[in-house]
Amino acid sequence: MIDLFKIFTFGGLTLWQKKYNDVPPSVINSLVNDVFIDKKKSPSTSDQNIYHKDHYTLQWKISEELSLNFVVVYQSLLQLPYIEELIEAMKSVFISFYSDLIKKRQDSGRTLEIQVDFSKFEAVFDMKLAEFENQYNKRSNHREVAAAPADTDISSSKNDEGTSSSDSEETASGISTPSGAATTKRRARRSKKSKSSLAPPAATADKKKPVKQMRKWNDDGTINDTADSTELDYAASRNQSSDSLKKPLSNDNALMQFEVGDVNNWGKADKSGNFILSELSAEVDNIISENKSKKNEEETTNKSAFDFFKNIVGGKTMNRADLTIALAAMKDHLLKKNVANEAADHLCKTVEEALLGTKTSNWTSVQATVQTAMHSALRRILTPTTSVDLLYEVKNSRASRKRPYVISVVGVNGVGKSTNLSKIGFWLLQNKYRLLIAACDTFRSGAVEQLGVHVNRLQELTNRMGGGEVELFDKGYGGDAAVIAQKAVQYAESNGFDVVLIDTAGRRHNDKRLMSPLEKFTKLAQPDKIIMVGEALVGTDSVQQARNFNSALGNTRNLDFFLISKCDTVGDMVGTLVNMTYATNIPVLFVGTGQHYTDLKTMNIDWAVNLLMG
Repeated sequence: MIDLFKIFTFGGLTLWQKKYNDVPPSVINSLVNDVFIDKKKSPSTSDQNIYHKDHYTLQWKISEELSLNFVVVYQSLLQLPYIEELIEAMKSVFISFYSDLIKKRQDSGRTLEIQVDFSKFEAVFDMKLAEFENQYNKRSNHREVAAAPADTDISSSKNDEGTSSSDSEETASGISTPSGAATTKRRARRSKKSKSSLAPPAATADKKKPVKQMRKWNDDGTINDTADSTELDYAASRNQSSDSLKKPLSNDNALMQFEVGDVNNWGKADKSGNFILSELSAEVDNIISENKSKKNEEETTNKSAFDFFKNIVGGKTMNRADLTIALAAMKDHLLKKNVANEAADHLCKTVEEALLGTKTSNWTSVQATVQTAMHSALRRILTPTTSVDLLYEVKNSRASRKRPYVISVVGVNGVGKSTNLSKIGFWLLQNKYRLLIAACDTFRSGAVEQLGVHVNRLQELTNRMGGGEVELFDKGYGGDAAVIAQKAVQYAESNGFDVVLIDTAGRRHNDKRLMSPLEKFTKLAQPDKIIMVGEALVGTDSVQQARNFNSALGNTRNLDFFLISKCDTVGDMVGTLVNMTYATNIPVLFVGTGQHYTDLKTMNIDWAVNLLMG
């Protein structure tokens, strides 16, 4: 969408640029002459710095501290509302990455372009630009759909008058293009007018409303329902259902992206060739959010003399009365974030013990001191005390023994165990492992078929993208799940599988009858890792869930990790992360952020703490 992003010094030295289309040098030169030299438009750090030259629009921000200009160039025909935010975000990231280096070189008089590696910034820029463009494309698609009813007749009449075959094919498509593919097409065909069809698919248009059948009666006055039994039986046989679900995925790369998710930002291979998942909200997002917080603080600080003098405190010895007021407000804040009352009390008590009798720092209030201490307390709870490098453990296990590495998922009903197990499987397949998925939920109707669908999809995606192999192991319904899991591990060992993923039935954590089979399950299957899937939506009940599942495994076995699902649905109310870790001292390894196979991220403590304290 943009043509050029350029970072250069006040002296005209280009440090870094990303060019998507050729932009005449005169465009940037005009900006420098008219704005930065002749002052026809003040080069201030205001929120709307816009300059027009020929058919280009230029927006910019400056860094007085480092004497740098950040400039974006794009076609004036385009309306790109995200440019302002993009420049601000990239300015924050660039300064965070390279400010110390640039200052040292400026002080020493050395040139900046020599031996400065901007590859890290370039990778971040590509990622953030894609995010902004995807959001823009989604909003554009929503607007097009909203405008659809008014344009239907016009579109239909044009098609009747006659269009080219290629236009007809494009127009007749009833499938929306995912945002990533739309971005590529818009860059490649900027001058072409997009076409869309609002006519319903032929199959839908021709479909007739079913006619209600007359009820048939027997001579004795009862209903004769035998004649209609076949019509009311919508359940297909198991084999037939499986075959119907083995339809191949579309060869369209855009559709593949829609089904799999954002592969580009999902993770990447390290130097050893291991595929590592991205952290949820990595370093870049923290930098950008911190910069926004600083700007907000600058806008709200010193609004009045009263506020100013109220903030000028320091050297105050904090007593229990001071802390009680501040901690009461802090507890209310944590409760609003879905932190359980028990966990919030523990955190506040920890902070009180740490601060009681100490002095506040210069120019720091009691409230600010309490917030800083709470940040530290949350980090201590969320920081793992054991290794969470699951990939390393799998690799070492395969090198030292014949038995496959066994991972089991447990949890209450409806938290997404099967879906998130498949996400873990997709990640392991990218690391070239042979994977056996064991269907040990022998109670819920459709559980085996659900895993069958996932296995078929995973295998086909792996064949396309390159990776390992995956197979389903199931013994149907009604059997002993512990015995089936044991047989699955034996089958995997005899057939050279690397990893076994075991799906289990959902169960109520407060029902001892349902929880008791877990101990037998762990003894027979002997999983190397047991991951409990918890739901971000559950809130304060997560404390008891974690404790009950952990104790149900027996005296000699504990849960190993948590996977918190549906984190994309709760905003900043991520208290479940704290609740489960506090209740068991077991760390959160993964967080689920959607329904795609790539919507699985490793836990980022800074992200969680910032949300909880925001």
